[in-house]
Amino acid sequence: MSLTNWVRKIALFGMVTSLLGAAVPVHAAESKTSVYINGNMSWDALSVNGRTLVPLTTLKDPDWSIAYDAKSKTVKLQAGKKIIELKSGQPTALINGESVKLDASMTVKNGTTYVPLRFISQTLDGFVSYNKEKKRTIIRTPLGQQQYKTMMNGDLTEAREIVARLPFVFEDGLEQLPYTGEGFTYDHTFPRGEALRQIEDYKGMTTYGEVDEDGLLIAKWQKDSLGNKIEIGTPPKPFGESVYFTDAVMSEVLLYGTIDAKGVKTELGRIERSTGMHKVAVSIKGETRTDSKKPVAELKITNK
Repeated sequence: MSLTNWVRKIALFGMVTSLLGAAVPVHAAESKTSVYINGNMSWDALSVNGRTLVPLTTLKDPDWSIAYDAKSKTVKLQAGKKIIELKSGQPTALINGESVKLDASMTVKNGTTYVPLRFISQTLDGFVSYNKEKKRTIIRTPLGQQQYKTMMNGDLTEAREIVARLPFVFEDGLEQLPYTGEGFTYDHTFPRGEALRQIEDYKGMTTYGEVDEDGLLIAKWQKDSLGNKIEIGTPPKPFGESVYFTDAVMSEVLLYGTIDAKGVKTELGRIERSTGMHKVAVSIKGETRTDSKKPVAELKITNK
């Protein structure tokens, strides 16, 4: 994830700062398949003996908690009603005290604990799918799966809130341009009634993206209006009537309104951060969602 996108993320869950200290001697390599967890790319996924493993600390969900027992060198997880114990190098896990065989052992590399995908889908009740065409693995925690369904065909305002916080994914030869401007104000523009297409303006950079079937915000076009004056990709057709949300981070205020077919803005209101709310999208009177899509069905991975 780029620094810009990282700055935007709200810290929802605690991070594990100390895990197992000794690495297991395995033949590990960087995964050739792109791995995305709750819409964010996992840069340090591993491929171990034909199995894909991901860092345990990237699997954050309000129903999950992770702890490290230094004395026994065991990672303990609580996922709903399940209490799970994992030990580095062991091909089994304890689930509520019962031993369960894993298709690959928990692995530690450079102080980071990795778990196999099958463990995530079958033991932690997470969602795992594989996009063969794009060669990407999609992982979502239970909360991530709920948000994905909302984004694809749920409430319009909630869907926009989720999309506005997604990082752009650059692929198919499109490489992200460097920011040349300054500032901490984000402008999000959506077509009237839609959530799955958006234009973001930040630091003089305009980026257009579309949410694909995997719930990733794929960048289609980018233009630097300041320093380098560079444009890549294919610009979108005019949105026509649309809505905008201006997240002025430093001023701690959200402005929102409509844009007519001629590009004229009409401000409808603002929300002060002093109210304790941190929203990047609000309901616009008279809008009805028009771009709902059916979520991709779950696919349990047994050979990854």
